[in-house]
Amino acid sequence: MTTPSRSPSTLEILLFFTAAIGILLAIVVSVLLTVVGFAAAGEGDPRMATFALWTGAGMAALALALTPAAYWSGRAVFGAQPPPAGRPSAIWLAPILAYPFCLALGAWANAQTGSPVSFAALALVGTAIIPVLVIAWTVRRLGPAITPTRSWGHFTVGLTGMPAVALALEAAVLLPVLILFGLWLLGTAEGNELARLLDPAAVPQPDAATDFALRFVSSPLALAGVYGYIALAIPMIEELVKTMAIWPFLRRGLSPAQAFLGGALGGAGYALFEALFLTQPGEVWLLTTFARAGASLLHVFTAALTSWGLMEGVHRRRYGVMVGAFAVAITMHGLWNMSAVTIGISSVPVEAALPPVLEGLASLAPLLLACLIAISVLGLLTSWRRLETPAERETA
Repeated sequence: MTTPSRSPSTLEILLFFTAAIGILLAIVVSVLLTVVGFAAAGEGDPRMATFALWTGAGMAALALALTPAAYWSGRAVFGAQPPPAGRPSAIWLAPILAYPFCLALGAWANAQTGSPVSFAALALVGTAIIPVLVIAWTVRRLGPAITPTRSWGHFTVGLTGMPAVALALEAAVLLPVLILFGLWLLGTAEGNELARLLDPAAVPQPDAATDFALRFVSSPLALAGVYGYIALAIPMIEELVKTMAIWPFLRRGLSPAQAFLGGALGGAGYALFEALFLTQPGEVWLLTTFARAGASLLHVFTAALTSWGLMEGVHRRRYGVMVGAFAVAITMHGLWNMSAVTIGISSVPVEAALPPVLEGLASLAPLLLACLIAISVLGLLTSWRRLETPAERETA
């Protein structure tokens, strides 16, 4: 006797087309960039070759990461019965064995000027995917049992919708600020000096440009603008956007543990996008790779926290919990961005001394980053028992 087919839900249809179109676009872009990269390498243009192959590898990984969502939602679209709720098996952790190899390959490829760029790109994909895979597997094992379709749906929102919306909002905030700042700068002595340095007909003066940049960064106005944007505006935007993974369920509601899990999986998707496209090649690749793994933990935890808080506020009218969850997430995210940028500024090899405020923050930044990672790990490991319902606890 055949099992009757069922009609897919609207969310399953949307997930299928989002994943399928995303896979198609990512493959096309990856192929085009790979062709451009190898052509540039043949013409002796290492910068273009690195950029094209690096980004092409990221797009190929993006297509791979969307494939499970397309499979599970495609089964629903074509009438298959829904899979049971459950948790992933340990076989998903097998790629961990390749992580040391990817680290070694990437460190070697980025340290050697004549090494093939394709090796560095391959290492990028491995070191980006594996930490996110381990984090996502851990929260799926610790959290309540949900279906694979739901799980990959949360993740796909984080991998596709969240970065697009976040980038658009961040650009919308940054653009008018830059325009106003540029208009103000035109009437100042610093503006005239910058125009002289940027004049294409002028002789390049790297030392003068570095001195100007350092003086600019040292000014109170610049510090307030830079840190206000990276430590306040960006965290506020991204922590709001990272709740997108549970927006479709706000009306019907999710249990606290399910909302926390949904946000964590969406945050994992967002973290993977950043790891694939924000990690920089070069001699500092190994350091930025470890930093991105820590940032992935932070993204997953803060997304879980804000998603749980949003569900508590909207569905259960616990507005204080919602505001507190967002405040904690934005603070953690802002401290992370502020510390990371300060380390970057302080690592620039210049003779002039940094402002005292930056020097003090630079000395504390590594410890602050380590504390934020520890809080994220503890939050992801210990929150479930407090959030689970009795029924979820019995099936754990």
